[in-house]
Amino acid sequence: MGLQEKTKAKVVAEITDENHPITADDIEELKKLENIKDINRMAKTQGYPDGFRLYTGSDDTSKENNQVQFVAYDDLESDGPFSDGQLRMMEGEYPSAQNQVVINQKLADMNQWKLGAELSLHNEMGTEVKAVIAGFYSSGMESKQTGNTLAVYRIENTIYGAPELALQLQAQKGYESVSIYAKNPEQLSVVEQKVSQIFGERVELAKSDALYQQIEQPLEQVVRVVKLMQFLTMGTAAIVITLLLCMWMRARKKETAIYISLGEHKVNIFLQMLLESFMVFLLATAASVLTGSYIAKALKKMLFSENQIPSLALKIGIQGTDIGWLVSAGLGILLLAVGISLVPVLLTNPKDTLSEMEG
Repeated sequence: MGLQEKTKAKVVAEITDENHPITADDIEELKKLENIKDINRMAKTQGYPDGFRLYTGSDDTSKENNQVQFVAYDDLESDGPFSDGQLRMMEGEYPSAQNQVVINQKLADMNQWKLGAELSLHNEMGTEVKAVIAGFYSSGMESKQTGNTLAVYRIENTIYGAPELALQLQAQKGYESVSIYAKNPEQLSVVEQKVSQIFGERVELAKSDALYQQIEQPLEQVVRVVKLMQFLTMGTAAIVITLLLCMWMRARKKETAIYISLGEHKVNIFLQMLLESFMVFLLATAASVLTGSYIAKALKKMLFSENQIPSLALKIGIQGTDIGWLVSAGLGILLLAVGISLVPVLLTNPKDTLSEMEG
């Protein structure tokens, strides 16, 4: 997964009228959009318990005091109260199947449920759904609710699961909101416009790219610094290597002149010098990759902290493409440097070179 996708930039579409929910056809239209990484549907409904007790301190006889609240997401970890930190898992895991749910720890204790237990709900039309308990959650706010809070509005009686279960209990099928995640946060405004064209006035749209905005500036600074270092490094390397090779070739002028006098082809001499330089370059490349990896880790710690970006797994280091680019640039610099330092020697008459060295 790319870094931009990990920022979880999204557009949230929430209905303005409960009588006009987001439909399955709307979801299909969203899936056709470009630059969409994922879609997280949210549905909500109520249901009646089959054979288990509810938490309530009210004597109200209305149906709201005899119902559970069923809230559904495709991914509970990405959106909703679990993502916001309002709720936390105490035991078990998030639903991984359409028939799995997570329930409040207090509701589980009241009914003596264990992980893997089955519960059943039904709606006013008599439609029944069965679900398997995958985990228990807690909010820490259960005891702060007023005693006359109706059952359907109590934290303990809220069950979280998959949208497919919620749709079975709903009288009017549909979703209250949907989160559309973009592959590229820079295109989030474009995604918002396309989503608006699909829904019109039926929904309110909100963009969420705080994490991307948080890391964008330091990343841009890193990119500018790296590019500047690249140009400076290449320029310095070309100058230094050329000077070193010129000094080296000055010490080997006599050797080169003798090879030419003995009939050795100048191309072979050039390739030999290039090969020798390349072997030294490979050793230097290995050393630079090792030190570069260490520097990259130190740079990550310096620029980013876990408190700044707790939900983003940054991967800063030397990649295979970086090594390939280094080798390519190094070969280009070597070819230029060897040519500048060796060509004058190859073009000089070997007798003149030997006479100069002897003199």
